[in-house]
Amino acid sequence: MFMQAASLEVLEKANLPAPQARAIVQAIEIEIAGARDALATKQNTLLLSQDTAELGHALRKEMSELGHDLRQEMANMRHGLELKIEGVRSEIHASASSISRQMYAALLGQMAVLLGIAYFFVAHVGR
Repeated sequence: MFMQAASLEVLEKANLPAPQARAIVQAIEIEIAGARDALATKQNTLLLSQDTAELGHALRKEMSELGHDLRQEMANMRHGLELKIEGVRSEIHASASSISRQMYAALLGQMAVLLGIAYFFVAHVGR
């Protein structure tokens, strides 16, 4: 391991014995070497920033595509519902028309029966 001469000189000038000064410098260098693996460098943070920007762009693109697909699917569903509603309206109209015809037929039948009864009373009871 490479020992910093300047660090060793500073410790020796502080009246530390040479073996202790060397031990302190070696301990510091070991800690610094270990920290290099654990700490992020400017290059690491730059790469991380670029990766984050790319992921953000991809996420926005995917969300835009999903939004477009969702809008298209909703438009298709709306069109299908409009067709079903129109069909139901046609059926209701046809049903109402049929009911009206049946009601008028029933009224005519009832009127015929009442006229028949009236004719019977006039023709047979009055004599």
